[in-house]
Amino acid sequence: MNIDQLRKRFPHEDACRLFFESILWKNGRICPHCFNEKSYRLSGASVRKGVYECSQCKRHFTITTKTPMHSTKLPLWKWLLAMYLIVNSSKGISSVFLGKLIGISQKSAWKLGHAIRKMMDPGSELVPALCGVVELDEKYIGGKPRYQEGIVHKRGKGTAKQ
Repeated sequence: MNIDQLRKRFPHEDACRLFFESILWKNGRICPHCFNEKSYRLSGASVRKGVYECSQCKRHFTITTKTPMHSTKLPLWKWLLAMYLIVNSSKGISSVFLGKLIGISQKSAWKLGHAIRKMMDPGSELVPALCGVVELDEKYIGGKPRYQEGIVHKRGKGTAKQ
């Protein structure tokens, strides 16, 4: 998928919000404050889109509440674009370059990159553990064995490394 295809799939902010909701709330909305499963969508002229109210604790929440995206002023489209760029860069991406690509300052891009990496952390409850077949491109597993005094390691095909 390239950036043009990404923009066609997510043409506006509502599409991005619905995408994040489908990922984080697969089994229905859950209040991030009290973990209640029953909530109501708030609507009206003074309420922004995507705000819900928990039926138990009566607190308001959105898809970004209690996530690394919490209280962001950036549109969800910029978060999605930054995620796309970080995931698709083979050797990582600098905050200076990321900021230029998505149109924000370097400092904001640095914080954004760290928040995205935090969401990608395998220990995070936001990321399900990988299962099944995982494919890697351009990855070499192995390398020289560590130095150990008095031990001679095999070289070449004798190592049985994959």
